[in-house]
Amino acid sequence: MNQRTLEVLEYTRVRGEIAGFCMSEEGKAELEARVPSTDQATVAGLKAVSKAWSFALSSENPPPIRGWPPVRGYYSRLQVEGASLALDELYALSIFCDAVGKLRAWAEARARSIESGRRDSLSFASVGVSAGAGAGTNAGAKTATGTNPRSVDWALVERALALPDLSLVANEIARVVDKSGELRDLPELREIRNGIKRIRQDIESLVGRYLSDDSLRSALQSTLPTLRDGRQVIALRANFKGRVRGIVHEVSQSGQTVYVEPEDVVDRNNDLVTEEHRLSREVARILKELTAKISPFHGELVAALDSMVYLDGVSAGARWGRDHRCSFAHDEPPDSVQDSALQLRQGRHPLLRERAVPIDLVLTPGGRMLIITGPNTGGKTVSLKTVALFALLNQSGWPIPAADPSVFPVFDYVGCDIGDEQSLDQSLSTFSGHMKNVAEILRVATGKSLVLLDELGSGTDPQEGSAIAMSVLDELLARGSIVLVTTHHGILKNYGYTHSSCVNASVDFDQDTLSPTYRILMGVPGESHALDIAARNGLSKEIVDGARSYLKEERADVSALIKGLTAKHEELAQFEDDKRKEERELREKRRKTDLRELSLRQKELELREQGYRRLDRLLSESRSSLENLVREIREGELTREKTLQVKAWMSDLEARVSAEREGLLSDRGEASEREREISDRHRAEEAEDAARGVASPSDARKKESGPRAKPRGAAASPRTERIPDFAPGVDVYIGAAKRRGTLVREEKKGVWTVSTGTLRMEISASELSAVPVSGEGKRPSVEIQTELGGDETPSFELRLLGMRHDEALKTLERQLDLASMKGLKEFSVVHGKGHGVLQTAVHGMLASYGAVAEYHFARPEDGGTGKTIVTMK
Repeated sequence: MNQRTLEVLEYTRVRGEIAGFCMSEEGKAELEARVPSTDQATVAGLKAVSKAWSFALSSENPPPIRGWPPVRGYYSRLQVEGASLALDELYALSIFCDAVGKLRAWAEARARSIESGRRDSLSFASVGVSAGAGAGTNAGAKTATGTNPRSVDWALVERALALPDLSLVANEIARVVDKSGELRDLPELREIRNGIKRIRQDIESLVGRYLSDDSLRSALQSTLPTLRDGRQVIALRANFKGRVRGIVHEVSQSGQTVYVEPEDVVDRNNDLVTEEHRLSREVARILKELTAKISPFHGELVAALDSMVYLDGVSAGARWGRDHRCSFAHDEPPDSVQDSALQLRQGRHPLLRERAVPIDLVLTPGGRMLIITGPNTGGKTVSLKTVALFALLNQSGWPIPAADPSVFPVFDYVGCDIGDEQSLDQSLSTFSGHMKNVAEILRVATGKSLVLLDELGSGTDPQEGSAIAMSVLDELLARGSIVLVTTHHGILKNYGYTHSSCVNASVDFDQDTLSPTYRILMGVPGESHALDIAARNGLSKEIVDGARSYLKEERADVSALIKGLTAKHEELAQFEDDKRKEERELREKRRKTDLRELSLRQKELELREQGYRRLDRLLSESRSSLENLVREIREGELTREKTLQVKAWMSDLEARVSAEREGLLSDRGEASEREREISDRHRAEEAEDAARGVASPSDARKKESGPRAKPRGAAASPRTERIPDFAPGVDVYIGAAKRRGTLVREEKKGVWTVSTGTLRMEISASELSAVPVSGEGKRPSVEIQTELGGDETPSFELRLLGMRHDEALKTLERQLDLASMKGLKEFSVVHGKGHGVLQTAVHGMLASYGAVAEYHFARPEDGGTGKTIVTMK
């Protein structure tokens, strides 16, 4: 793939747009130099990490990628013995090490969460298997065998875990440089700085005596001290310069003022220069020693930078894909129904943005060539460019602005002949330019190549051009390349019907408005509509009618055939739409029937549970009555027969209650099994709809519900939650309805007494699922009975801009409470600069809040004094 192809297909423009999402200058530079790969393993690796980052972006704890100043230029000096990095260079290294540490810490926490989830699911599965035979056993076995120790974002976690640990480098730099990039108040510097401070005070005192001396008042040009060459001097009138003995540093241009440094001030200024020089020598020594300490980590720093630059590019591609509603292309068809080598569904050219009309372009199974015909300005060339651009984006590891499933194999070469290659300098006509490009394509193209030919055979005699075009297409078909062709030659439309590997297509044209719709009609060739377009653009009616008379006899039959095929194609498409709509309506009716059935089953179970509670009370009352009866018998005459009769009565009563209980559990198991069957059938239907590119009713309901269907923070963070083992006091969900309850005790193996509200029931363990808990065995924050909402989560960036003073402080207080409860260790507060009122109030509350460990302003490029970073204890 040469540079000309990348520019013609506008890959470089899109690549530059993606590079704009990078957080670092070094990552942006690397991304702007990237070219599509032709190695399938390399492309698969890029896409795996990019998919993982796209998935992680939608989680509650997305991976933190922070920007850093350019640092690669400093690395070479770390290998030079005796070299020293400047203070700002060391500060840049500390920012880079901090960015590496944040991403590595996220990966370690995510890896622990994944491993914890895997162990908990295996533990839960083993509990299900040991609970007994039946539905619960099968469910447990399925959980155990279906557990995957690698999550969707594991590829990213694995890559981030490979980052070198730069904590030692960061600690060494932090010992000398603070968070604002200034030298810390080190003991070896403190003495010198204190000495400089004392000398400055002495100089100010000496100069102050001269300026306040009443005898010199008439000689002074100014009562304020003046600096000349870094030394404090006195401004005297020229005619009084002899009144003060000292060194004259400067005379004003008018000659009216002289700047004199008194003799007694000269010595102290000299002392000041000496101490300041001593301070700079000490600073240089410290920086040199610090450089020597971090130089052994040169290899780790280089490896970390390479990985961070790579991950910065991956992050940029994922965030660009999220903004453009992209999906990742499949290398192969996800099913055998549409076994075609190239599928584009609802593709939108990213540079057209909102003006882009989504196009569908799917080759038939076994098809290798697509011939697109139709009017000018109908979108043929844009369609070609869109397909080729998406192939290049896919081979760069980036998502494409299209719907799933779209299929793009990895091509070893993408060649195109698009645009006018006429050149006066090279004596090339339009036709010569096209032939030069076609010859280059034929020299390189293979069975794994993608070839795009725009207006093939144009620029010369139509008959000869068509003959050359068909011969070129024959050669490309023989090689097995995937070819997309646009043309106006009628003979090439017939060519598409005479080859089984060819597919005809056309761009739609509105006959009423005489304008294109930019839709692609697969399977039907199109007319050029040249006469209609010419008439619309001002050509006289007489000339157009004359042209029609020339064409009437020659192509009337072909035109009528094309119109008939177009009408049939539209009828077929309408029939398929109606059929899909009818199928969706039938499925929706069946879903409603299933829901009604489940509701009735649930009501039946509730009634049976009420009956079971009555029987339980009866057993308890009967037991009490019987115990009283036995006590009375013991007080009287007690015989063995009476005792046996009493025991038999109790056993019979317990057996009846136990039989009723088993019947209840059996009914509940049947209901749960029915719920699973209905749920599995619904998922299968939705998967079938998705494979066919049809929105299911449940998707429509989700869309209608909008963002409120899932409140922010409703999903548990995988980083902080785990599934506890069954034990008394553990909260559980009961059945498919997920009714909330608490385990009281285990009555027998596989059967627990559960408290829900004011009721207690004995329920099989197979019908129970533990409620996830957060932290080290702590209950989820949703159960803490405070004024804070259980499903609220703290913000990673709290914005107070536009709020009044009291409102902002209340919002900040709520954020701090939530952060303490939910375990959020660090967040930022955006309060702006303004007059500093809100900034002062925020810092005052942070200083008085006991759970705040530290707070400081953000880095200048991240907001500066308008933003405060808060670290919790």
